[in-house]
Amino acid sequence: PPPPTTGIGGYAIANGDYRVVLNPMDLAGNVCNIHYEGSEDMSDFPVLYYTNMYSIGVCVSECPAVEAGIDAGGASIGVSGFYPGETEGLTAITVADYSEETGFDLCDVTAEAGVTNPCDWRKAMVEVAAETDGYMVRGGSAGLGYGFPVLDTYRFMNRCILTSNAAIQLEASFNAAMQTSDEDSGFLEKLQSDLYTAQGWILGFGFVVAMFVSFFYTFFLRLPGVLFIMIWGCIAAVFGMFFGIGGYGIYTHGLWTATESSCTDGTSTDQATCEADGSQATWVTVCVNEECNDGHTATEADTLLYISYAFMGVAAIWFVLICFLRARIQLALEIVKQAAKAIRAMPMMIVFPLMQCIAFVIFMVVWMLYAVHVASLGKADVTGVCNDGISFTETICNTAGNVWIPYQTFTYGVTEDGVDLEQAGWYLLFCYFWTSQFIIAIGQIVIAMCVAKWYFARDKSTIGNLTVTSSIKDSMYYHTGTAAFGSLLIAIIKMIRAAIAYAQKKAKESGSKTAQAVLCALQCYMWCMEKCMKFLNKNAYIQTAIFGKNFCMAAKAAFFLILRNIARIGACTLVSEFVIIIGKVFICVITGGLCYFAIGSGDVDLNSPLGPVFFVMILSYFTAAMFMNIFAMGISTILQCFVADEEMFDASSRFAESELASFIDANGAPPKAEKKEDNTL
Repeated sequence: PPPPTTGIGGYAIANGDYRVVLNPMDLAGNVCNIHYEGSEDMSDFPVLYYTNMYSIGVCVSECPAVEAGIDAGGASIGVSGFYPGETEGLTAITVADYSEETGFDLCDVTAEAGVTNPCDWRKAMVEVAAETDGYMVRGGSAGLGYGFPVLDTYRFMNRCILTSNAAIQLEASFNAAMQTSDEDSGFLEKLQSDLYTAQGWILGFGFVVAMFVSFFYTFFLRLPGVLFIMIWGCIAAVFGMFFGIGGYGIYTHGLWTATESSCTDGTSTDQATCEADGSQATWVTVCVNEECNDGHTATEADTLLYISYAFMGVAAIWFVLICFLRARIQLALEIVKQAAKAIRAMPMMIVFPLMQCIAFVIFMVVWMLYAVHVASLGKADVTGVCNDGISFTETICNTAGNVWIPYQTFTYGVTEDGVDLEQAGWYLLFCYFWTSQFIIAIGQIVIAMCVAKWYFARDKSTIGNLTVTSSIKDSMYYHTGTAAFGSLLIAIIKMIRAAIAYAQKKAKESGSKTAQAVLCALQCYMWCMEKCMKFLNKNAYIQTAIFGKNFCMAAKAAFFLILRNIARIGACTLVSEFVIIIGKVFICVITGGLCYFAIGSGDVDLNSPLGPVFFVMILSYFTAAMFMNIFAMGISTILQCFVADEEMFDASSRFAESELASFIDANGAPPKAEKKEDNTL
C-alpha cells in the first residue's frame, strides 16, 4: 500500500485489510505502531512522546511515569534516544532508531559524568541563539537535536499526554532556566501563578470562612436595633435617591432656563416704558448662567423637567407606600429575626443545598451520556477513494490496477431506518427541565418543613440537626409526588419557551419581522408565566410542608393566602430583598477583607494578593447566594406559619414567640375563618 499522508497526527493505512486507523506521526514522517513499505519499522513503538512545544515528537515503547512530575536528574528523550541524566533507578524508555534519518544533529548520549551533554534539555532551553539550540527555537526543525525532559504522562490515543502536575513542574523549570524575572511575566502568567499558589486560601475562605460569616450575619441580625436601622435606612436611602434625583433635575432646569430682562436705554424698568412710542430702545432678555448658553435647547430643558417630576412622583408614591406598609414592615422585621433564629438552630440546613448539587451532578453525568449517545447516532454509508486520486469508482480504480481504499461516511441525526432523532433531543431536554426542577422543589420542601417544625415547636430546645434529617426523610417519603407535579408544570412551561426560542431562530432565518415580533411577545408572556408559577409553587410547597396537603390543594390554599395577606407578603418581600442584597454584599466584603489580611500576614509568596482575593469574593458570593436562598425560603415559611398560627389558634394557644405575639396583640388578630377542612396540626 502507499505511504500515509504526511503531517502530525496523519492517517495511516494498515497492511492487509486497508482499514483507516488514526495513529500519531513522528518528526521524520514515520507513523508510530505502523510498518509500511519504504519507512522505518515502528511496530514496536506504539506511542508518541512530544519533544518540543510544536506537537512534534518521537515514537517510544511506552509513556514515562515520574511521580514528581518531572525528573530532577535531567533525564531526557529525543531523536538520540533516552538520556538517563543523574537519576538512579529511572525506568529506561526505548526510543525508535533515528540514526539513519537525515537532517538530524544527533547528540552524544554516552558523555561521561561531569561533561556538559548537548542533549541536556536545560541547556537546550538556555542556549537559544542558533536554530538547533533548544525546543523553544522558532522554525519547523526547532529542537530536533535535543531531548525533551522526562515527564509524568499518561497514554491517550497513542500519545503521551502530560499530567497537570507535570505541566506545572515543566513551566516552573523553564522559568528558572530562562531566568525569567517578574517584570518579564505577563499579567495572566502572574495571575495563574498566584491562583495556583493560593488555591488552598481561595477554597478555604471562599467556602468555609464564607459559611461562618453567613452564620455571623444571622447572629448580627438579632442584635437589638441592627435590623431596624438596616431596613429603615435602606428604605430612607431609596426615598432619598428618587427625591434627590428629582430635586437636582429641577435645580438644573432652573440653571438652564434662568434669564433676566432689561432695556437698552439703561433706565426703563418695564417693557411697556422701554418700547413706548418714539423710543429707540428695545427690551432684551438674556441668560443669567453659562449653563443655558451651553448648547441646551428649550426642548432639552423641558424634557429634564418632566423627568425630574417623574422621579419626584416616584418618591411620593414610595413615601405613601411605606406609610401604608409601616405596620407590615415591622412584622416583616420580626419574621426575619425568627428566620435567623431557625437557621441558627439548625445549621445542617446549610449543608442540604450541597446534597442537591451532588444529586444534580450525578443526574447530569447520566444525562450527558445519553445526550452524547443520541447526538452520535446516525446513518453510515460505505464509500472509498482510489490511490491514484483520479478514479472515482471502485471498478475503474481496480481496472487501472490501482488500489481502492474503502471508508465510511456518516450522516448525523437520522438512523438507518430513517427515524429523525430530533424528537429524542426534545425528549432529553424535557427530562433535563423536569429533573432539575424536581431537585429544586425537593430542596424547597425540606427547608420549609424544617422551619415549620421549628416554628410549631413549644420547646425550641428540642429542635436541631436531627430535625433536618427527619425533614429530609419525611419529604422524600411523603411529598415526592407533590414536588414531581409542581416541577412538571415548570418543565412544561420551559419546554414551551424552548419551542418558541426554536421558532424565533427559524423566523430570524426567514427574515419575517412580523413573526419575530409575535414570537418575542409570546416569549415575554411565557417568561412572566414561568416566574409567577415558580412563586406559586414555592408557596404551595410551604403549605405542603405545614399541612401535608397535595399539590393542587396546597396551591389553592397558597393562592388565597396570598390574596388575603397581599400587603403583608409585599412588605415581607420588600424587607427580605433588602436583607438578602445586604447579606450578599456583607458576606463578600467581609470574607474578601479577611482573606486579604490573612494572606498579607501569612508566609505566602504572591505577586499580588488582589487576584486570589477577587476569586475568594466570587466564591463567597455563590456561598452567600446559597445561604440567602435558604434564608429567603425560611422567611416565606415563617410568614405562612405566622398567618396559620394567627388564624387557627387563640391567644392562649398560639405558637408565636413574644415578639410576634406582641405584634398580634398590638394590631389585632383577624377573626377565624370558617373552614370546610380540618387544619389542626
